[in-house]
This record gives sequence, C-alpha cells and structure tokens, in this order.
Amino acid sequence: MSIFATLNPEQLGRVQRARNAVSPFDIGACLTQSFEALKRDFWNIVLVNFLWMLLSCFIITIPPLAVGMCRFNEKALRGESARLDDLFSGFNDFGVSWLMLLVMIPFLIVAFVLCYLPGIYLSVAWMLAWNLLADKRGSFWECLEMSRQAVTAHWGWAFLLTIVAQIISQAGIIACFVGVFATLPFYMLMVSAAYRRLFAEPQL
Repeated sequence: MSIFATLNPEQLGRVQRARNAVSPFDIGACLTQSFEALKRDFWNIVLVNFLWMLLSCFIITIPPLAVGMCRFNEKALRGESARLDDLFSGFNDFGVSWLMLLVMIPFLIVAFVLCYLPGIYLSVAWMLAWNLLADKRGSFWECLEMSRQAVTAHWGWAFLLTIVAQIISQAGIIACFVGVFATLPFYMLMVSAAYRRLFAEPQL
C-alpha cells in the first residue's frame, strides 16, 4: 500500500526510529504504565471510558471518539489532567477520522476474505493509526502507512499485546459485567502505552 501514501522525511525518520525501538510492545511495561495511570485517576478514567462505550453505540460517533480517546489516554499515561473535553476533541477531526475508517473498512473486508490471515495482519498493523491521527502526524493515509510500516517490524509482539490487552479488558465480564467498567480502560491504555514506546521522541 506504499503506493497510496508517500511519507515525508520527518515521517520516514519517525518510522525508522520506531522500527529500531527496543521492545515497544513489552506487555509487562505497557500493563504497568496503564495500571499506574488507572491508579492515579481511577474514577475519571472509568467514567470517561463508560461514556465512550455508551456513545459508541451510535455509529456516527465512533471515529471521532476513537481519536478523542487516544488523546485522553495519552494525557492519562503522562500523568496530566485528562478531561472529558479530550474525549470530545476528536469531533474537531470528524471528517478526517471518518475518511480513515471508510478507507480501512473495504481493505479489511477484502483482506479477511483472502484466507483471513491478511485481515489479521492489517488489523494489527493499523492499530496505532488512530493515535497518529490524534497526534496530527499526517493525513489519514500517512497515519495508516506509518502505523503499518512501524508495527510490521514488531508485528508478532503487537499481535500478542492486543490479545492480552483484550483478555484483561474483558475480564470484568466474569463479575456479572460490573467489573468490566474497571477493566475496560486497559485495552486502549495498553495500546496507547505501546504507541508512546514505539514512537517515543528521541532524547536530546
């Protein structure tokens, strides 16, 4: 898909650093960072995630809320004041977020039809595109391509992290669905933690 997105030198440098990153999808590290964030601001994170889950029932809100959740989680992981405004900030990027989703869907459908494995590859390879879009690292095409190129270099570990994060986030269902509100935030927090580790800015 490189033919669809030509990355500029800054983006290529960011991708190259990501490819050379050491253990960006370290499950223990991502889980620890997510747990620390949740411990610092438990009720705020739980309530915002609950609201995100409710509002995502409306299809039209899904893409902008995905962008907003990335921004909310980024602040939460940094120990900054993450607010409800951050969740809704994604609506400022309503059009571009929907364009990205509308591009992803047909590619994923075709990829899953082709023996299923290509679909799994793409769904994992694009897992950080929303974070990149939230950080305004480029157009939706460029964000998709940056995510694909960077994650592919660590694809096996990225796939394993998504499985573990999903298991943790759904573990609360065992407690009659009540506990899921406490465990639900872990999935996106762990993905955002991996994003921060993968695309970390170079130390000056």
